[in-house]
Amino acid sequence: MSERREFLKLLAATPAGAALIPLFAETGPGTLAADIECAAGVLGKLPENILYTKERPGVWKGKEGSHIPLIAAEKSGDKMVVKLQNKHGMSEEHYIVRHTVVAGCGEVLGAKTFSWKDEPISSHEIKLPAEGKAQHVFVLSYCNLHDLWVAHAELKV
Repeated sequence: MSERREFLKLLAATPAGAALIPLFAETGPGTLAADIECAAGVLGKLPENILYTKERPGVWKGKEGSHIPLIAAEKSGDKMVVKLQNKHGMSEEHYIVRHTVVAGCGEVLGAKTFSWKDEPISSHEIKLPAEGKAQHVFVLSYCNLHDLWVAHAELKV
């Protein structure tokens, strides 16, 4: 519980984060509060420069745009597409190795591994929530030089 409190304090310190706090009113398995609490518990225990986010780029400050994963297209049926916020060069020495989509506290919904010759865009067949419900996922992107980056996404029908 203390990890959640610490995370909420961090969240409240930013204008955008403060606007998200009401979402934490709904609790229980599968809710944003539960998913974020789980992630905050993990993030809170990691030393700096292990897992990177837009808000926490660590030693890679300035590299966020070409490493932050996001959902590129609205889902169609049970498919979602993941790409990077900005184009990332792909060379033998420096490339995006993998995208992974994870639900809640750990269920892997999809993953794709790339070679340096591939374009880092992945398509994932996933079960979408019922109409009016949301599914919270964490989208990860791993770069062989700039480590592991994660972003949160909310899927709705």
